[in-house]
Amino acid sequence: MKMIKLIFVGKTKEKFLQEGISEFAKRLEIFGKFRIIEIKDSNVEGEGRKIIEILKDDYAVVLAVEGKEFSSEEFADFLKRNNDKNISFVIGSANGLSENVLNRANLKLSLSRMTLTHEMARLFLIEQIYRAFMIIKGKKYHK
Repeated sequence: MKMIKLIFVGKTKEKFLQEGISEFAKRLEIFGKFRIIEIKDSNVEGEGRKIIEILKDDYAVVLAVEGKEFSSEEFADFLKRNNDKNISFVIGSANGLSENVLNRANLKLSLSRMTLTHEMARLFLIEQIYRAFMIIKGKKYHK
């Protein structure tokens, strides 16, 4: 994998979520370049402009309710098939994402049909990225 970026709008406020995200970020470092970028929340359009600037030519995976759902194995396969790309995962604020960001997405991803807080989605996403790499490497964590 060239580089994985997680782009979050706003700060993660809940301490238990911060701790979980930090733990999985540390675990992911062994698999390659990984970065979390938090952009200041303002309004959806302003946030969208900042996100588009950060994305550059990355493969953009945007979390959206109407997005594609994967099993953990399918998600691992997706990352493996795209290991030659810089991939950015984008999670908006509670207000969602701008149309510009949604239209820029190479893939819209849904973690669940259930509604999750955007902060919880951060932890679930980073854990699934870690799980995917463990599946790719044939490690035991997955089961």
